[in-house]
Amino acid sequence: MSAAERLVGRDSALAAIESILRDTLAGTGQFLLIGGEAGIGKTALLAAAIERAGSEWCVVRGLCWDGDGAPPYWPWTQVLRATGLSIAELDEARWLLETGPDSTQPMSAAAATDAQFRMFDAVSRSLIGLAADGPVLVVLDDLQWADEPSVRLLGFLARNVATSRVLLIGAYRDTEASTALMGLAGRAQHLILAGLGTDDVATMLDVVAGPAPASVSSQLWQRTGGNPFFVRELVRLLVAQGQWQVKTNIPVSVSDTLRRRLARLSTGCVRLLDWAAVAGREIDTGLLVASGAAVDETEVLRLTDEARRAGVVIGAGDETRFAHDLYRETILAGLSSATSVEINLALGCALQQRRGNAARVAAHLLAAGASAQRKAVEYSILAAREATARLGHDDACAHYLRAVRIIDSLNGYDPAIRIQTLLELAAAYDRAGKSELARERYLAAADAGRRAGDATAVAHAALGLQALGNRSGAQNAVLLELLGEAAQRLDARRGPFTLQSEVLAALARTMRHSSSRPDFGEITRIAHEAADLAAAAKDPRSLAVAMLALHDSLWRPGSARQRLPVVTEMLDVATQSGDDELVANAHQLLAAAMLELGDPAGRNELLTYITLSGKLGHARGRWAALTRQATFAQIAGQAEESARFSDQALELGLAIGEPDAIGCFCTSRWSLVALGVPEPDLDAMDTADPLWPMFRLFAAWPLAVRGELDAAASALGDFSVLDISEWTGLEGLAAAAVVFAAVGSSAQRSWVYEQLSPYAGTHVVVGGCASYHAAVDHHLGALAAALGNTKVAEEHFRTALEMHQRLGAAGWARLSEQALSDVVTVASHLTSCEFSLANDLWRLSFRDKEVQMPDSKGLRDISVLICARGAGVHVFTLLGNEFAGVGADPVIDDTAKAQFKKRIRTLEEQIADAEHAGHPARSEQLRVERDALIHELAAAAGLGGRTRRLGDQTERARKTVSARVRDAVSKIDRMHPDLADHLRGALRMGTVCSYQPREPTTWTLTRQG
Repeated sequence: MSAAERLVGRDSALAAIESILRDTLAGTGQFLLIGGEAGIGKTALLAAAIERAGSEWCVVRGLCWDGDGAPPYWPWTQVLRATGLSIAELDEARWLLETGPDSTQPMSAAAATDAQFRMFDAVSRSLIGLAADGPVLVVLDDLQWADEPSVRLLGFLARNVATSRVLLIGAYRDTEASTALMGLAGRAQHLILAGLGTDDVATMLDVVAGPAPASVSSQLWQRTGGNPFFVRELVRLLVAQGQWQVKTNIPVSVSDTLRRRLARLSTGCVRLLDWAAVAGREIDTGLLVASGAAVDETEVLRLTDEARRAGVVIGAGDETRFAHDLYRETILAGLSSATSVEINLALGCALQQRRGNAARVAAHLLAAGASAQRKAVEYSILAAREATARLGHDDACAHYLRAVRIIDSLNGYDPAIRIQTLLELAAAYDRAGKSELARERYLAAADAGRRAGDATAVAHAALGLQALGNRSGAQNAVLLELLGEAAQRLDARRGPFTLQSEVLAALARTMRHSSSRPDFGEITRIAHEAADLAAAAKDPRSLAVAMLALHDSLWRPGSARQRLPVVTEMLDVATQSGDDELVANAHQLLAAAMLELGDPAGRNELLTYITLSGKLGHARGRWAALTRQATFAQIAGQAEESARFSDQALELGLAIGEPDAIGCFCTSRWSLVALGVPEPDLDAMDTADPLWPMFRLFAAWPLAVRGELDAAASALGDFSVLDISEWTGLEGLAAAAVVFAAVGSSAQRSWVYEQLSPYAGTHVVVGGCASYHAAVDHHLGALAAALGNTKVAEEHFRTALEMHQRLGAAGWARLSEQALSDVVTVASHLTSCEFSLANDLWRLSFRDKEVQMPDSKGLRDISVLICARGAGVHVFTLLGNEFAGVGADPVIDDTAKAQFKKRIRTLEEQIADAEHAGHPARSEQLRVERDALIHELAAAAGLGGRTRRLGDQTERARKTVSARVRDAVSKIDRMHPDLADHLRGALRMGTVCSYQPREPTTWTLTRQG
């Protein structure tokens, strides 16, 4: 077929291709997809692109396979072979030519994602490196049959080659394209080929057969829709018949046309083509002989020569193939069921003698019917493992799933094989990123193991389920139950001790991280048992994992000193095990504990972890190294460098699908806000995120740091301290300290100060050194200064400055030094303020002026409010024993009393919860409301429990307290106007009253009598 035949009517498409070739030569990588129906001329355009590229270009091609027999990434395997690069030059792209990273060992989902990224990156580097010596044209045909990983790799390359001399051109049938391919097509330059017009059909007719009547070209156009292949085949058939001008001789379809062409071949040739069509696109001479399609190679060559002369096949030697896929499709459609079964069985048996063809063997055996089903299971499982070794995890899922379905359809199949296949299928789903399907299969494997009495299977299913991560509350409950069941089923006396240890370690870690109120005693007991079993098994790796579980059972704020010896032992046994990842992990945890304690050696441990992670040889290790480099730079006060590392880590983390990529980026960037780096974007925070209730606090954080106090207060709104998640540890409290010190209420400041105080003398280190948020004392100092406790603030800031200097936290040292200077300056302008009572006489000292006043209830109320330091005080508390005498007695009915009692019970429960959670400030607030209600309810009951007529006591109490405080302030005004003005601005009166001065004020308060 001449170029003139192939390219009739394609001038505009050719011009577009020539333009793209020029752009690529100029150094701008291009990505072009050509779409259209079968026979429309896509392959002809690809050939034209190759021809126009010329000898200056390195041209590499890949053809996609129609059917289940092709290995994963098959078109890219062909492309890499065509590059001529050596295995060493291909680096990790060699997996597409040999095997995957390790076909004998199970691969975690994280490792699978990482390995796939490294392979993608290696393919990209190979092509870009090749383009350094000259432009590269990558041609991919029949992309509608490409496996999904191959499409993902194409998308990866399309992004990466943008600044290189690499041109990617692919062709596909737009009516058969996968969802993945159609999604990718939206990012490519696109040519969609339509049928030829009537004039172009006439031109093609003239080129193929010479001049013909106009009526014939019109008939051809109407019958074919202008499809070039259909036109060409019909013309040749009619010319061969010698009656091409007769309308009734034009076949009704292209299949009819091709069948007529094939019918002209000899019986032997037709039979050979039947077998070749079932075998695949290429004519595999050796396979055809081995399967019995031909006597010997000579016969194959003779019959393929006949087919070549008829235009059914093209090429020679190993390159012999069908001239068009439509020929092969027509042959397959015409085979009887019996013939198809016979051929598939023969081909499947013949292919078993070849290595690395399990997928093809399985496909043929499956098509061979019932007699080959058991063998098909064996080869489907083998094909899945081969696909896994080539990082084709989607293909592996399909092979495993098919094996399970066949097993379920057969009687008497070994249940152990079914369980093992379910476990491998679940792991494959996990590697393919389909965690929900993986979860279903692990549970199915556990159920099958339970029915078979196979404790080991239940244990492996539980461990697989635990490894999935990212679980909801209900899923955690199921996992905890399954891990507990597995631990009970495994015989602690007989082993296997290593498996038991792994199950218990997983149970301990799951209990620790899945509950907001973990039972630390029970978790620690289980972790110790896991360690004892690992020690009994003399397995250092299992012991290291158990020590990690023990570490996690201790991991909570303020536990660094208790964690250190555990992590030190973990490092020793991890080193003995030779597991580089566990060794790196141990150094990471050592760094976290040491930095929390302010030990400068923690910096060296962090650097060691960064180095070891970078040497692990996978992208996850590089991501981990980058994130901790960001932390190290942040501690050192190198804010811009830290931000650069965190940006690089985010880009890499998202590329490899690291689950913690965004979370780690956000905590790192939040830690840099204080050092002047812009905050991360919060617009995309999902309401399902456990940190979502803290959104207002995060929004106010950078505004408070920059001194935009009105905006910070507006962003904070009515945020409650109860929304500070315990899950964030000290990080959330550190953020709250920054915000509340700037724009919070005295109650909020006091609450956070109380929560942080037990951790004074330590540093805020998030997780395994994901970020650093200064010494706790720095935040305590800011809160104390905001509460007016300048002397306490000064002590905290001095301590924080020393701690930052010792740790080498230069940026925070500067901030502590400035804060210390500020608070010392404020203290120098403050005079001692006094509010004291002795011998029924109050001494009031404010701004260098002192007055004395006789005792009164209003002055006592004011002293109580000042002493509360911003906390709310209920008016009933201020009234005390006077409460019962307030107001008249309207009626309280039984319904109202029931509501009172119900609310009191609710408050009792909330008080208990607050005390259990270690929230004394919240507990006190609830007690105030409970006591007030009890007072009201008690006042409502007369002699014998009879209901009294009561007035609105709360309102009357509020008015009483407000009146006597106003009276006291009025009297103060006559003697000390400055103090009266200060109190009017600072006192908040209502049902709950408080003292909240606009500026820090230090009081000395004493009361005698």
